[in-house]
Amino acid sequence: MSFRLLNAQVLDLTLPLAQEFRDLTPSPTERPRNDLRIKQLRDKADAGRLVTFHWAKTKYRGNWLRMNGQHSSIMLCSLDGKFPQGLKVHLDEYECEKDEDMATLFQQFDWRGSGRSSGDVSGAYQGLYEPLQSVPRDAAKLAVDGLSWYRRNVEGVPVPPGDEVYSLFRETGLHEYVRWIGTVFTVKTPELKRAQIVAAMYATFHVNHGDARTFWDTVARGGVQYEDNAPATVLDNWLKTLAETKNKNGKGKDIKPAHYYQGSVYAWNAYRENRTLKDIKYDHKNMLTVLE
Repeated sequence: MSFRLLNAQVLDLTLPLAQEFRDLTPSPTERPRNDLRIKQLRDKADAGRLVTFHWAKTKYRGNWLRMNGQHSSIMLCSLDGKFPQGLKVHLDEYECEKDEDMATLFQQFDWRGSGRSSGDVSGAYQGLYEPLQSVPRDAAKLAVDGLSWYRRNVEGVPVPPGDEVYSLFRETGLHEYVRWIGTVFTVKTPELKRAQIVAAMYATFHVNHGDARTFWDTVARGGVQYEDNAPATVLDNWLKTLAETKNKNGKGKDIKPAHYYQGSVYAWNAYRENRTLKDIKYDHKNMLTVLE
């Protein structure tokens, strides 16, 4: 079983109903509150352009959880004396047996072109796991993107298709890695936010948790101070140069996605062997072995 519809009904839209839905416990798959979305709905309300809302809730382990309708119910409750008259709500009631059933149900509301982005779906799966709920959603998504690239292109094993790839959050053995990735990125590290680079992060973390933390945290800080030939310094400068070139002409250097992975592993291997570097190199045909 995935999820089961218990009841569907059309109800008069009233303030008490909106308040009840606003105060309903949210599903762990629910998107973060977006004040811009609330404002957009409020603008529609002020212009008299509201239509029937589609709200949904699910029974899970004996409790009712809100599945769809967060922003609209919040907006409606803020209208005070201007509550719209004569509108309806289509309310669906479901039942989910497993937590991942909620992630599947979440994807059924609003097709992708209407608002459910891959980031939203990633966040839905991420939200099912309490240890991951504090990880920034963009970083958690990138952690899975990097992992899936590694499995497909380095290990040569299949991964779930499309947005279902984010079901990989279910692998609890990956949670420490995902939480770590959430600490690496800042507004000052855009050059690291590429799936192939994160794939290298995963590969190094897989073989040596402690040294991977040290190496990549150093890269994120710009390398080793006063050591221009340190592998972390050379790698950071290389990645920044690639990013800056792309920002200027929109194309970047003639480098394939896999070369980002190869260059990152090349620097890591030099770090593990305690060698200095002059520049970054990569193999055009074969994936480098990650040194422990």
